[in-house]
Formats: sequence, C-alpha cells, structure tokens
Amino acid sequence: MIGDTTLLTATQNKPSLTILEENLRTRLERFSFSAHTPLERFHEGGGKFNAHNTESIANHLEVTILELRYLINDLYWLQWIKAKKGMV
Repeated sequence: MIGDTTLLTATQNKPSLTILEENLRTRLERFSFSAHTPLERFHEGGGKFNAHNTESIANHLEVTILELRYLINDLYWLQWIKAKKGMV
C-alpha cells in the first residue's frame, strides 16, 4: 500500500487558508491526544511523584505550554487573515 503513505508532490504556488485550517485542526487533535501523557507518567511512577516522572512531567508540560502559545498565535493569525479578506 505505497499509495497510502506517499505524499502527493503537487506544487503549491501560494498560501492556502484551507491548509492552514487543516494544520490548526490537526494540531488541536494532537494536543488532545497527548493531554493525558503527564497522568500516564504519574501512574508509571506507581501513583507517586519521583525524580524521574517529575522531570518527565515537567518537560512535557513546558513543551505543551510552548506548543499552545504557538497554536493560539496561529489561531489569531487565521482570524486576522480572514478579517482582512472579508471572510469572517
């Protein structure tokens, strides 16, 4: 099933709001799927915080904070672009 894993190589000459919206939706989905990771790390530590899982949880949360800041910014960019194009 090579066709299922091969990306189409069509040339994109200009930005696409549709692709931007798909990107944002995908990132929101990825966030929801990974939201339970800190709790999994806690359970892996026997339901107790220890040096290893605390570091892992903290690192995950710090990365999540950055990803959410970027996602929020991109959501506002999308709305700004739509407003400028009269699409809101």
